[in-house]
Amino acid sequence: MIRTPERDHLWAAQTPQAFRADALRASIAEHPDLLGTVSDDSVLVERSGGEVLLHASPPENLKVTTPLDMRLAELLLAERAE
Repeated sequence: MIRTPERDHLWAAQTPQAFRADALRASIAEHPDLLGTVSDDSVLVERSGGEVLLHASPPENLKVTTPLDMRLAELLLAERAE
């Protein structure tokens, strides 16, 4: 049966994700077969025994990928300048 999951257990991951360079390099070297198939770098780090930490971020920390995103970012920045 397919249904909508309970959302109190879900997190939205934002980019960029940050890792210690040596840990990420070791994870990539250990799992080259997974490159291009995993959802993000955190999967590689976890598969290598690393711990991925979550940090809350404010909603205005948005990802700018479209012209509308850029306009929203400009408006937010303009508010800070006032």
